[in-house]
Amino acid sequence: MTARCLALLLALLLAGCASREMPFAPRQAATAALDQPFKVSGRLSANLDGKGHVANFDWRHQPPQDEVAINSPLGNTVAKVLRDAGGVTLLADGKSWQADDVESLTLKVLGWPLPLSNLVWWIRGMQAPGEAGRLDADGNLEQQGWHIRFIRDADADADADSRYPKRVEMQREGLTVKVVVQSWQ
Repeated sequence: MTARCLALLLALLLAGCASREMPFAPRQAATAALDQPFKVSGRLSANLDGKGHVANFDWRHQPPQDEVAINSPLGNTVAKVLRDAGGVTLLADGKSWQADDVESLTLKVLGWPLPLSNLVWWIRGMQAPGEAGRLDADGNLEQQGWHIRFIRDADADADADSRYPKRVEMQREGLTVKVVVQSWQ
């Protein structure tokens, strides 16, 4: 039931977003000291071998902790991912699952890995520090086994959030995960 709820939420999150888009060139994150707190809201979609899921999310990153709320289209929280130095917990449907990292936990519960550890960097348009990575001529990043494409709105140049990509698309082994940012705080 949990995977089904999260899948439905993920499917609903990516409905819409029509604007002109341009590539966003990722930056190198020199050290973990660059890791700053943030709050971001948006939509998340995952497509694994043709099966898609969409959801809204609210993410609060306060190094070294993360709290990601997965929300229904009406704004109700249906699942929560809590991560700290001790591991990660997924709360959904009145149940709780725990693991050492988000990737193994989401693989076990959802059937696909959410790369939250490095998404902390990727959502801000940066390569994850301490991980080997390769940029191609188009500004796409290969890191942690993911092919990552960064996209920004063409008309976002005057916007304060233009220093971040509007969308991050990640692909790996039949899995596509897209994160569309709606607001930064």
